[in-house]
Formats: sequence, structure tokens, C-alpha cells
Amino acid sequence: MTITVFKNATLIDGTGAAPLKHSIVAIEGDKIIYAGAADAWKTPEGKSANEIDLTGKTILPGLIDCHVHIAAESLPDSTLNGPWGWTTLVMLRHAQNTLAAGITTIRDVGGRHHLEFSLRKAAEAGWFAAPRMSLAGKLLSITTTGTEWYDGMYREADGVDEVRKAAREQLKAGADLIKVLATGAVLAPGETPGAATFELEEIRAAVVEAAKVGKIVAAHAHGIDGIRNAVEAGAKTIEHGTYLNQDPRVMERMAREGIFLVPTLKAGFDVIEGDKPGIPDWIMEKSKQTQEDAMLSIRKAYEAGVPIAMGTDAATPYNFHGENAMELYYMSQAGISAMDCIVASTKNAARALGWEDKLGTLEAGKLADLLIVGKNPLDDLRSLADRKNIGYVMQGGKFVTRQFAGDEGIPEELMAGAWVCCS
Repeated sequence: MTITVFKNATLIDGTGAAPLKHSIVAIEGDKIIYAGAADAWKTPEGKSANEIDLTGKTILPGLIDCHVHIAAESLPDSTLNGPWGWTTLVMLRHAQNTLAAGITTIRDVGGRHHLEFSLRKAAEAGWFAAPRMSLAGKLLSITTTGTEWYDGMYREADGVDEVRKAAREQLKAGADLIKVLATGAVLAPGETPGAATFELEEIRAAVVEAAKVGKIVAAHAHGIDGIRNAVEAGAKTIEHGTYLNQDPRVMERMAREGIFLVPTLKAGFDVIEGDKPGIPDWIMEKSKQTQEDAMLSIRKAYEAGVPIAMGTDAATPYNFHGENAMELYYMSQAGISAMDCIVASTKNAARALGWEDKLGTLEAGKLADLLIVGKNPLDDLRSLADRKNIGYVMQGGKFVTRQFAGDEGIPEELMAGAWVCCS
């Protein structure tokens, strides 16, 4: 088997190490066999190498978005409804847009009637290129108006026994994790983001059921009481964490126990910034009320050592699949260093998914999921959200998208059979 060798790029390996110029990244099959300094690389005896010169470009791990809703359409009122066949086509479009933007892995934390499981099955069968998918199935919630607003996304469950049953249903369907709503939502009418919903024992029931099969719980939690309940119950990730800044002791515990914060700042900015016609007043007001605290919470959590994993909440209003990488820029505006923003979307995101043994960094033994970009993102994180800057996207050792003109040096066998064009 011929080894593919990328040479002369600036390497950002996702570990947080300083960028390495004039690097070598070598790939055999679907795995990385070397990533590091050029002078320490030697083609293994008996092997042939196809070298691709990436002078002037930067290579980094494929990005991971830990919080998306692939079935939703980014509509101004945030609703999810309509024919299931249409939703299936929407999911396919979103998957391809996301992959072409350099997001090689997503975690969907609330789909629609389990249609997303069929999407993943088709992608894994090679019918089309799509991000790797970690799926939660339906999110678990108390009886609420959200069920009517988001058809097929919610599984209402009141009381410990009903939560157990609801969690088991998602796991039977093939869920990789359980998503619970520990507080009200910004984007559900009649709900208060700061109010706790599920009680401690209800969340704990979901955690216990997930743990039986080696899975984890992600907790939607804006308000501090709901965050406390989720942390105490054993949730592995806190989604949004808007009012986390109100309790330093909870942040200390999250840092100590490795409980991740998935901030989703982009969802708020995509509502409140610019001219956004059609957004209901109640969504606009709640978004404005929460965004300042959301920014403060991520900064405080970062300073406290809480592990942070990137998430966007695509597709909330105007929060389009394919624009995910803008989340890194917003995290930097909250006070996170550019390198740590990249770590949050690579190494830390893989850890939050429990997939750190195969994804998240460019190291020997990991799957060859990577991006080749024209600009060094450490100079401007917004460049990662510029589709024209994403030269190539590789997934499992195969190129799945390309943007740079010309294919010199790219052999046909390295092009995936169902790749995405990104014109």
C-alpha cells in the first residue's frame, strides 16, 4: 500500500503544541502513521510514498462540532415540522455542507423521529460523504411546549420510571448518548432558560441507564440550579451553561471531574447581530438577555480549568450548517486563546464524545481526518469559516471535498467514491 506524505505544511496537531513548520504528515490506509518534523521522517523500508507538497498551507485535524441538530432548518422561528421526506433531504444537505466546511465529525443532540439514524447508516455504507455522527436520538424533557414546537425531537418523560423508559428507547434505537433538558430553553415558547425542569433523581436515572451500556449524558442547562442538578447527577457535558458564572464551586467541580462545557455562543450571536427578519420577539428578547452571561460563563470556566468542547447549536435561527467554525471566533472573543479554541474543536471535542482514541489530533494511530487550509487559523480564526480557505478535507484517509484549483499530486485512489464538491 502506497503511503501518502504531506510535506512542507505548517502543522497544528490539535494537542495544543506550538505550530510546526516544514512538517510531515504520513498516512497509510485510513490511519496516520507519522506527524511531526520533516527531519525525523523516513519512508519505511519496502514502502513507496506519494508526496504532496503543501508549501504555504496549514494542516490541522478535522473539526468536531459537539452540538448540532441536523434535522432542523435554521428557520427564523426555530420550528421543526413538515414531511419526513423533506427532513431527510434537509439532513443530507446539512451533512454535506458541514463536511465541506471542514467539520468531519458532529454530535447531534436532538434529531427528528430517529431519521438521523438512517442518515448515518447510509453514510457509513458509502452512499454519500458525510461527517462522522454521534447521535442522541430524541432529547428527554418534562412535559412542555417544546414538543409542539419541534415535532419529533422531544421525548416527554415525567418521573424517574418514565425517564428510564425514555432513555432505554433512545439506546435501543442506537443512540451514542442521552440528551436531557435540565432547564428551560431560549427557543421554546413559554419556557424560562434559568428555570430547572428535570429534578436531580430524574437526570440521575438517565445517567444510570446510559452507563449500563457505556454511554454518557449531555445536559442542556442554562440556569445554575439545572447545571448543579446535572453535575451532581453525573452528566458528562453541560450544553450552553449560560449562568454557570453564578457558582464558582460548580466550575471547580467540573474542572476536577472533567465535566465538559459546550458553550454554543454562535446560536445567540446569529439571532442578535445584524438584520434578522422573521425572528419572534420572544426569541430575540431571551437571546439578548442570556448572551452576556453566556460569554462571561465561558471565560470564567476557562479560567477555572473547565474543559471546553466546541458546539454551535446548528440549526437554530440563521445558524446555518456549514458555518460552524465561526464558533471558534466567538470563543476567542470571550477570552480563550486561539490555540485553545482549536483544541476545543479537536482534541477536547473528541474527548467529550469519548472518541479520543481515534480522533481529535494528528498523531500516529489516529484516523486520518484532517483539513488543509490556505491561511494559518492562529492568525485569524474566522478564516476557518471561509469556505474558500478550506482547500481539502480528508476523512479516513480519503479526500471528501476539495476547493483549491487543480488536482496536481492527488491520485485518483485517494478520492472518496462519494465525495462532496464545494463550489
